[in-house]
Amino acid sequence: MSSLAFVQRSMTRYGMSSLLAFGFVGNIINIFIFTRKEPLRNSCSLYILAACILNLFNLGWGIIPALYNLDRTDPSTYVFIYCKVHHYIIHAPLMMSRSLTVIACMDRYALCSNSNRIRSFSDPKVAIRVIVGIILLWPIATVFLPISYVYRQGSCRMDPSFSLSWAIYSVIVPGLLTPGLMIVFGGLAISNRRKLQNRLNTNRANIKKRECTLILMLFSEVMVYVSSTCLFPAITLYQFLTEGLPQTTESLQIRAFLGYFSNTFLVYIYPAAGFYIYITVSRVYRKECKRILLHLYMRLTHHVVVVGSITTLRENTVLNQAFRS
Repeated sequence: MSSLAFVQRSMTRYGMSSLLAFGFVGNIINIFIFTRKEPLRNSCSLYILAACILNLFNLGWGIIPALYNLDRTDPSTYVFIYCKVHHYIIHAPLMMSRSLTVIACMDRYALCSNSNRIRSFSDPKVAIRVIVGIILLWPIATVFLPISYVYRQGSCRMDPSFSLSWAIYSVIVPGLLTPGLMIVFGGLAISNRRKLQNRLNTNRANIKKRECTLILMLFSEVMVYVSSTCLFPAITLYQFLTEGLPQTTESLQIRAFLGYFSNTFLVYIYPAAGFYIYITVSRVYRKECKRILLHLYMRLTHHVVVVGSITTLRENTVLNQAFRS
């Protein structure tokens, strides 16, 4: 086994299994927090909640089969249906989750608009319709994937006639358009936050805190997505341009490893990282997690723990105001 192949197996066995474990725990905590009464009144929180649910599926369907294939035969090499739908079921939910982050950035920008019509976009009822629309859209938009994969002589691979279309799509949609929209609307939301302060008849400090809570969490998540997918369009284009060209064994190994690193390993950092981004950048979110864990501990042990009740109450009020806005 070559050194790169050994590194790839080690990254899958230890790195991706860690992403799976930490990602599951983090997304479950996020779901628990965002399914409380207050967050459900906020459109941005609904987008984050839906993305967390999809991320659980993305991690499970994407990583568990990769771990299974380490010591066993890949089912796509002997199961025709699995060959056809495996990549389709991976890619469509990934794009749903990414699209929800884009819409969440648009939601925060719309909230700061001077137009009542645009501000009406930041409404929980609208958010529910948008979420349902995205979930219905991407299975239709990516229906070409089951068609493009062919099962021949114990192998499953994309039909060469679809390679150009896939390369163009990969570079434009998940590679450039998705992160571009995230950055644009996330940046506009941050720059226009002061407009909201002047419009709402609320304490200025509380407005600043509650808007920063969601916007900072969201924009930090955008930066992680951009960082983890920046190689994807370039490597995909490189693989297409070098397909069929004479290459040495080392070149083929490097090509395969780069494809794995950009198209498989890095892809799952974003679905796994949400909770850890939030607790890193938001003090209020850390306080809320601490409060929930203490509440859970008290319910399980029937012990009463009182730690900084006045401070905790004030921080919880700020977070609840953020969820309502």
